[in-house]
Amino acid sequence: MSLLSELKRRNVFRVALAYIVLAWLVLQVADVLVDALELPATLSKTVIALLVLGFIPTLVFSWVYELTPEGVKRERDVVRDESITQVTGRKLNLAVLIMLGLAIGLFVTDRFMGPRAPAVVPAAAPPAGGGEVPVVAVLPLQALSTEEEGRFLASGLHDDLLTRLAQLDAFRVISRTSVMEYVGTTKNLRQIGAELGAGFIVEGGLQAIGGRVRINAQLIDAATDEHLWAQTFERPLTTGNLFNVQAEIAAAIAKSLHATLSPREVAVLDEVPTDNLPAYEAYLRGLTAPTDLSRPSMYRTLAAFEEAVDLDPGFAAAWAHLAIANLRIYWEEGGETGTGPDPARREAARAALERAQSLGPRIWQTPLAEAYYHYYGFRDYAAALVALARAEAVAPHNFTIISLRGFLLRRLGRMSEAADVLLRATRGEPNRVGHLRETPITLVRADRCAEALELRQSGLERFPDNTGVIGMAAWVGLFCERDFGYARQLAAGMQVTTRVELASKFELLAFSDDLQAAIAALEQLSPAILRDPVNRLVASNLLAWGYRTAGQPEQAEAALAAAMEAAGEIPEHGPGILAHRAVTAALRGDAEATLGLGREALAAMPEDALVRPDIRTEVLRAWAIAGLLEPAMEQLAVLRDESGRTWFALNRYDPMLEPLRQHPRFEELLPPGA
Repeated sequence: MSLLSELKRRNVFRVALAYIVLAWLVLQVADVLVDALELPATLSKTVIALLVLGFIPTLVFSWVYELTPEGVKRERDVVRDESITQVTGRKLNLAVLIMLGLAIGLFVTDRFMGPRAPAVVPAAAPPAGGGEVPVVAVLPLQALSTEEEGRFLASGLHDDLLTRLAQLDAFRVISRTSVMEYVGTTKNLRQIGAELGAGFIVEGGLQAIGGRVRINAQLIDAATDEHLWAQTFERPLTTGNLFNVQAEIAAAIAKSLHATLSPREVAVLDEVPTDNLPAYEAYLRGLTAPTDLSRPSMYRTLAAFEEAVDLDPGFAAAWAHLAIANLRIYWEEGGETGTGPDPARREAARAALERAQSLGPRIWQTPLAEAYYHYYGFRDYAAALVALARAEAVAPHNFTIISLRGFLLRRLGRMSEAADVLLRATRGEPNRVGHLRETPITLVRADRCAEALELRQSGLERFPDNTGVIGMAAWVGLFCERDFGYARQLAAGMQVTTRVELASKFELLAFSDDLQAAIAALEQLSPAILRDPVNRLVASNLLAWGYRTAGQPEQAEAALAAAMEAAGEIPEHGPGILAHRAVTAALRGDAEATLGLGREALAAMPEDALVRPDIRTEVLRAWAIAGLLEPAMEQLAVLRDESGRTWFALNRYDPMLEPLRQHPRFEELLPPGA
């Protein structure tokens, strides 16, 4: 008998077919269980590996052994006339047909019926509060893939989904900055909802493998933990499908919350900004890059958007963000302080903005980039507000836009309006450290101490170790409560990494009558901070004044020499630098140079209500140190008129203004009871 005939007689081919069909059925069941029970995505790969490893041993077993009425026996021990391989073969045929039917049925149900019908659709409760707009928190998508592409897509798609949802009026969406605090959290959904002020939570996961993407999402009532909607989407991995899934998720959330999307909102969700998947992935890398303002982070973000527009020159949103990335570098590398910004960056931003305006004049990113162009490029805050209004019309709930409006109003001197807007942004982004640092200070400038003190506590509870929040809390305590002990306690624990922090820590300790601690703080500055000549100038000026006041003349002279050396390394003459040089001249005893540099600084000040008081205060200190009391008193009167009452009143306790205290007009200028 031939080998082929013997393989047929022993049912080896039937066993192989049965094994393959059974393996397919097992894989379909495993795939469903991985999604339903949120099991690790590696489970499917493990099952595949085990099934492949078991195939050959199964065939060997079917060749060597035979099923008989007495049980399993070795084939060579079975009498040929008593063999029942034909009966066994018919049973195997029937088993194959049954398993094939089950596998096909499960495949059709999961792959074709699943995406069209929600897995869980209980009736959603109407929004609380009699028609108030529901607040939704979309938690970071869990990356269910082991591949880097899947992990990256989960993060990037989460950011883009939030951006799209923020353009809808049907509900208010908590920002990405705030929800990212809950990556890997052990808190339950009720706790998360309470902390974020969200009534509803969306959570889900993304798996990208083999050119396909599977996204599952569910909407949960945070108060009751009730599932209002859940669905799984599986599509080929294309930008069109990714945007379609986002649109379907948004529509399902709106339907579950009994909200109706307007034609404009439907059009927003249906928009496909690029068909180029690599360009979209580069764009997402730019959006999800670290938000700190360090040089490496800013340039990584810039490179991502440059790659996106290189891959798809028609990608309007990427051009807009490329403009913003260039402007941020321009601002942080000297545009804000006037210390030598690179004009090529502003020109690159202008070119990118023009491309965005020609390709996507109606998307919200374009007028946002224009607002930044006026803001960072030219300090034209009024023009920036006009451009920002067009962005708000398209995306009224976008907190990047909302917070930018607050910062612009603040620079225009409309402090109470700015505080109201930043409070709204803080409620929408309760875990964004920048809001919890800047909003209380803005409230102080608007003479709203009760609100500032309340928000200060929230900032300390959420970010107890953040230097910026600690500094804010100390200053709010000084401004609003004259709590010098509390300010001294907080300042002692501040870690100094920036120019603002080094000046803030010294001044907080000096205001709190702990000059030796203030001096020690600057003596301990890291070499990394002091590599910047502007930082060295500021620190050396403060040290020279501190040593002189503490009766340490030799150390004061050494610090003054360091300040003069640092000043010589700074070629720019922005108003802030001029004011610091005026302090150096005052410490040097050159009253004429002090007066001249101070006047230059005042003349060069921008129309910026946020920075003008700081520059004017620095000039005041220089003139007070130099004994130029009359011009100093004139500037003190101007400072009173351009500062809030609470802010200005703290000048009574500024130790560097000590020479002015003897002037008869000093007490007259300060508010009663200050």
